[in-house]
Amino acid sequence: MTDSPADPMQRPDAGADAAPPPASAAGKVPRESENIMLLAQDLATSRLSWSSRPTEVEFGFNNQCNLRCIMCHQADGIPLETMPLQDSRDSLEQILPWALHLTPSDASEPLMNDLDEVERLCRKHDVQLLMFCNATLLDPKTFEKIAPITHKIWFSIDSPEKETFEQLRAGSNFEEVIANIEYALPRCKEALIDVGFNAVVMEPNWHQMPELVDFVADLGGDQMALQELLPNSTGYDELKIEGNVSDEAYGVVVDAVRERAQARGVSIQLNLHQPFGGEIIATPPKQSSKDPIADIRDMHMDSLHRMHPAFCPMAMNYVKITPSGKVYPCCRGPEELEMGNVREESFDAIWNGERYRNFRKAMFSGKYPKVCADCVVMTGPAHFPGNKTSD
Repeated sequence: MTDSPADPMQRPDAGADAAPPPASAAGKVPRESENIMLLAQDLATSRLSWSSRPTEVEFGFNNQCNLRCIMCHQADGIPLETMPLQDSRDSLEQILPWALHLTPSDASEPLMNDLDEVERLCRKHDVQLLMFCNATLLDPKTFEKIAPITHKIWFSIDSPEKETFEQLRAGSNFEEVIANIEYALPRCKEALIDVGFNAVVMEPNWHQMPELVDFVADLGGDQMALQELLPNSTGYDELKIEGNVSDEAYGVVVDAVRERAQARGVSIQLNLHQPFGGEIIATPPKQSSKDPIADIRDMHMDSLHRMHPAFCPMAMNYVKITPSGKVYPCCRGPEELEMGNVREESFDAIWNGERYRNFRKAMFSGKYPKVCADCVVMTGPAHFPGNKTSD
């Protein structure tokens, strides 16, 4: 079986009538073991209706944010949305039994949610938080509240320089952000919470990336992700790398990033356009984890992505739900990839509905929607078909 059958719609769909893994299974570990095996079958047999369920859930209780970062559509003045509490509960009760991570945001600050409700849901379904946090609200009291239910925090740090940082993340205070991170880091280590640092790479800050590696290392970090700007705001054309920065100059900086990462012991995921994308492994594997089943899942997902490199890795195992109830197969949530609405029908009906089946057909056949074909998340990895493997 290949990743790109000539016409997946013409083959029998082995998963069409399959039920999801039983929620009454003996526990989270056997349930998730079965779920990842079902995903492997879904991919290997090019099923369009899937027996597996997503384990990475981005759910927007609301879309509130305390900052107006210039690279985010929050800066465009989006209207405030909040999902009614009962609708949130009804939707998540369908999804969280098979989830391992909950990311409670929608291009928003997760700490602006009802943290009591988030904690209740996580404990009930044995789910851990995966947080992308701007750190402005992560005071000691808030940290202590979320620490028991958090597996990983990604801190958003786009520049080591105060002026650039506050320009990009409008409304932030650089010193307060760093103070909050410095408070959290040793306590994260004690609580076995993984920590990463995420930067959006764009025209105002691309040249600072080597210095940012040193900055993160000096803070005590050893894991980063550099993500090129995605077209999520009206400022995209002015801020993007391509067309504004020459590949020659960009390559010099990326080479310097690689050199600094190796020298400082910082592993980095380079979500950059080719030939600059890839991965820098500069740290040994972690010996202990707060959530080993999620770590094992991540290893399986990495293997499945390499076995099926033409299928978007995010679309394999990820679902995004906005406060209005719209369902998407990736974190960008472009309108052309809306799969349905959980406030109008059940999640299972959406997960294997016509839109999702057609989307998977496009993934298996390589006839991608334009928004996917232009996305560095799918096309950036070195093992995506047509890219040269450099790592």
